[in-house]
Amino acid sequence: MPKKCLTQPTLSETPVIANRVHLLFPMMQFTYALTQRDFFESIIAIRNRKAWAKWTFRVLPVLLVVLIVVSILTDSRSQLLSSLVPLLFFLLFWTFLLWGSPWLFARKQFLKQPSAQGEHTVSFDSDVVRWHWNGGSSTVEWKSYIRWMETKNQILVCSSPIQCGIVPKRALNAEHLLELRTLLTQKLGAGLRV
Repeated sequence: MPKKCLTQPTLSETPVIANRVHLLFPMMQFTYALTQRDFFESIIAIRNRKAWAKWTFRVLPVLLVVLIVVSILTDSRSQLLSSLVPLLFFLLFWTFLLWGSPWLFARKQFLKQPSAQGEHTVSFDSDVVRWHWNGGSSTVEWKSYIRWMETKNQILVCSSPIQCGIVPKRALNAEHLLELRTLLTQKLGAGLRV
């Protein structure tokens, strides 16, 4: 299935929204606390940003199960164990890669990174994005970002193919979400729906 791009009206099509974002709300600011689940979901989203990766992780376990069933039905009793063990091992290993590895990585990253703990604030304006967290802050110009992605629960603003700032949607109401999508589309182009 091809990637779905988030399409937002252009600024010329929506002057009211554009004016509100830039005149009434010259800066959008959101405060939130990150969770381990936020890290896990962002890791999955970054992994699934390419269709081939997303479908490889989904199709391969099904193929392995089919191979196991075929082996059970076709192999003699003496060869059954020797043919099933590698397939079962690979199925378990793939399941770990699919869910266990991202979960462990997110857990480690969240627990071992002091900046992930506590309250975070992100401010978006027409020139820069400002990130503030317990122990630090950064101001990043829009030209440093390469894309943005939207998942069911997050907006990810990416400065590299694998490094993204996380903005949980729970920190935004529906109006703020629409305004943020409009600003991100204006600055970075259409976002990826992951």
